[in-house]
Amino acid sequence: MDAFLITAGHIDGHEAEALDPGRIEPETFGPSSGPVDAGDLNFDAFDAFDLDGDGTVDSRVVHSDDDVVIVSDFDRDGSADRLTMIESDGDYSAWECSRDDEGALVWQKIDAGAL
Repeated sequence: MDAFLITAGHIDGHEAEALDPGRIEPETFGPSSGPVDAGDLNFDAFDAFDLDGDGTVDSRVVHSDDDVVIVSDFDRDGSADRLTMIESDGDYSAWECSRDDEGALVWQKIDAGAL
């Protein structure tokens, strides 16, 4: 996986508050949603996992109302690089974060469907 140039504290030169993954609304999340706080990722947390198998915890599960959000920080900078959201009706979407050619933070939907 390519490393992303994302920081929780700055977007386009301006201070930015990272979104709390527990407050994400899957149906309104979109390309310009901004940084998402990956939170505490450690082996002792009951909701944290090593999804890429490299021996370092990189993801955690957060419940947002009736939805489930899986937050992944593969480059370990404190901001999420990937989000997978499963809604209470079984709809799901996966989003990946990167910077565009102008350096703006952009979320791109990489998968969606229904379970």
